[in-house]
Amino acid sequence: MFTEIACYSQDSTFEDLMRTIFISSQSGAKFVALPSGFLNRVQDFIEHQEFSAVIDFPYGISTTQVRLHEIILSIRSGAKAIDLVLHSGYLKEGNWKKVSEDLKACNAVCKENEVSLRPIIEYRLFEPKTILTACEILEKNGIYTLINSTGSIIDDPNDNAIICHSIQKNTSLSVISCSNRITDKYYKIFEDIGIEAFRFTSPIIAENILSSGV
Repeated sequence: MFTEIACYSQDSTFEDLMRTIFISSQSGAKFVALPSGFLNRVQDFIEHQEFSAVIDFPYGISTTQVRLHEIILSIRSGAKAIDLVLHSGYLKEGNWKKVSEDLKACNAVCKENEVSLRPIIEYRLFEPKTILTACEILEKNGIYTLINSTGSIIDDPNDNAIICHSIQKNTSLSVISCSNRITDKYYKIFEDIGIEAFRFTSPIIAENILSSGV
């Protein structure tokens, strides 16, 4: 299980970004995940740290054209992965045609630029059936990684682990779990259920857990 560290807060200072990058490098985290607008603030570190850009954060309600523009700008700014918040309106409506069309367009741009697309679904907002149907849409579009939360909603690690296990049991997707209430105990649980990666929403918590040797 590899790790990632997010720096999402809209009022994050340059010092917050530097701390996140430093802890990521010290702990061996694979990605630092940032809202796309933050990428221009970390250009001096692009060669030494891989960044993912979180697109349409946190609600996923923009048009496909707006999302594509944000993806292209993020790639030009050095993002190595695109974390696309699935369109919450289409999901709530059950408009799977629109979900698929949006994913197809965004994935085409990512493939053209050799950047991975990793959709995000805010699992606490949707029923398990909706989440699994969204997973089927991802599979049909050749996308095999899902991030299960933006980390912007207060999490329940038990529920988080349950949905991760359900996705892995019922689909071919790899899961990146994101939780803002992680502890040593739950981090070990996520390791045991075999998810692909864990995303910390706080560099301080990441440092504490990863340095403890869990």
